Amino acid sequence: MKSQKKTRSKKASSRLTMIIIPQSVEKPLRFSISRTALRVMAVIAVLFVVSSVGVTLLYGIKQADFNRLEAIKEESQRKDETIQLLEQQLQAIEEQRERLANKQAEIKKMMGIQQDEVPVTTESSEGGKGGSGPEREATAAGDSFTLAQQLKNQLDLQEKELDDLLARVNNDTKYFRALPNQWPCSGEISSPYGWRDSPFGGRTESFHDGIDIANDVGTKIVAAADGKVIFAGWQPVYGRTVMIDHGYGLVTKYSHNSALLVEEGDMVTKGQVIAHMGSTGRSTGPHLHFTIFKGDETIDPLIYLPNPQAKK
Repeated sequence: MKSQKKTRSKKASSRLTMIIIPQSVEKPLRFSISRTALRVMAVIAVLFVVSSVGVTLLYGIKQADFNRLEAIKEESQRKDETIQLLEQQLQAIEEQRERLANKQAEIKKMMGIQQDEVPVTTESSEGGKGGSGPEREATAAGDSFTLAQQLKNQLDLQEKELDDLLARVNNDTKYFRALPNQWPCSGEISSPYGWRDSPFGGRTESFHDGIDIANDVGTKIVAAADGKVIFAGWQPVYGRTVMIDHGYGLVTKYSHNSALLVEEGDMVTKGQVIAHMGSTGRSTGPHLHFTIFKGDETIDPLIYLPNPQAKK
């Protein structure tokens, strides 16, 4: 008897009873549930919460991945559009280059200059360089548009100058003689006009306001056009220098010479020897720094000079 009571007591203690007393009902409602069932329900509830949190986190991760993928797609599309636009710009530049080449050929024909008369070859990586100019941090590869625009601006200037030449060369002998269209020396172009890596090292670029033509010390330097010597002497950075005023706003400059053969005030003719090549001033080796001024601005000497021969 006592055993049965103990068994009932254990069963009763393993169950929980909830009593709900509604206001509209006098008799309370009783619900009885075993502790085991309650534990199972608790476990199920915890699993549900954990799974819900897991699903939410997984959704958030997937959504973040989706957003990143969309961002990558948009960035790729922008890059494709950028590349396409850059290709269009480069194509326009190439077409302009072709027009310039045709005009230069026409001018050479007017001047009676043959290709084998050109004493200069294209760029050499070993020749002397020098000069000075404004500096900037080295241009990053991503600045393609900036470089393309700079090239386009330069081509626009060249085309303008060539159009001017075509309009005047045939009718004005004095003007033709004043054009600096004779190569001032023989050699190799070691540094072109425009922005370049500094020849003296470092991470900067400097603006080169002329072209460098490298050759041996003592190479003859001649006047690129008729004119009057307005300077013959020493200049900081540029060493022994000659400057000639050709009229029409055109002035040429010949720097880093080892010896000068003219004086200020001398009148010179196109092709006359005015100096000997050297490496005076700030220079990495013997070369001529040749600059053309039009008014207060420098311009690329290749606007006027015949095309150099390709280096063999």
